[in-house]
Amino acid sequence: MKELLPTFVGGNWSIAAFRDSLFAELKSDVSCDVLYMFFYAVTASGWNEARPVVARWRARRASRTVRAFIGTDHGITDPNALSQMLSDDVQLNLLKKYRGVFHPKVVWLCGKRQHNVWVASNNLTRDGLANNIEFAVHIKSAKTPPDLAKWQNEVERCSILATEQLIASYRNERNEYEGRRIDAGIQAFTWSKKKESAEAVPMPKAGDLVMEIMPKETGTDGKQVQVPKEAARTFFNVRKSRDIPVRYVGSDNSRLLKMTVFSNDTVRLSLNELEYRDRPCLISFSRDATGGFEFEIVSRSIAPQRYRTLLSLCVNQTRAGSRRWCIIG
Repeated sequence: MKELLPTFVGGNWSIAAFRDSLFAELKSDVSCDVLYMFFYAVTASGWNEARPVVARWRARRASRTVRAFIGTDHGITDPNALSQMLSDDVQLNLLKKYRGVFHPKVVWLCGKRQHNVWVASNNLTRDGLANNIEFAVHIKSAKTPPDLAKWQNEVERCSILATEQLIASYRNERNEYEGRRIDAGIQAFTWSKKKESAEAVPMPKAGDLVMEIMPKETGTDGKQVQVPKEAARTFFNVRKSRDIPVRYVGSDNSRLLKMTVFSNDTVRLSLNELEYRDRPCLISFSRDATGGFEFEIVSRSIAPQRYRTLLSLCVNQTRAGSRRWCIIG
């Protein structure tokens, strides 16, 4: 091994070094032809963050391939992410025959004369790439790490090539489990002693929209949320169904999403970044310099102090018991 580069970042624990290190190496167009990814969990928001960088890397050379080995333990992996990876021509393997929990977070950029390996605590999820306190090591080697190659072969033996039929089986069982959990009122656990530093509690700006997410939302995987009609008209300037440009805070990837206005005066928007495990949570929207909208999910389990502060500002309700929201004055 020529170099051992820790990607730890301290200070206020704003950890993005794993993502930045990996993306920088892919953008540099190093002489490697295979990208291996081994993850305990992948979500749609995590893959959407990596997807354009991986696609550009692969497009530069016809011989390049992307191989992913993804676990399904505990149901954290999002079936929508698996379907998207499959449609993006990733050689996707799902772990099938093994003992214990498939728990690695490893990326191996493999070439004839150069190998880059990231061994990390990060999952390929929104929080793993941008929010969590993580630690990763970037290893560079001129030769194939023999133990890593052996391990990769063992993982492959325990896996099966993914198909839409296999993903549908996982999706159905996971949705049934999530439905039972939500019906039982089980929400993400937050220890009452957890506190945040003052630097970690930024306040919204004047004009920002803050909206509570209700425990039971409609739509597959709870990604579809109902926007208060007044907020749709006042903040988003939406009076009939149309596409709006949105991006998650800190991401360079902007996309168009349809905000649908129904005949019963309800307004709905579907966000891939939203997970059942985020609840209870809020969404904070702000306008960006391009005329689009930037949003952030504030989960009580991750940011309890900020969650409580923002929720206290949400004094508007359509009716008693409905979601709380506000446009910051």
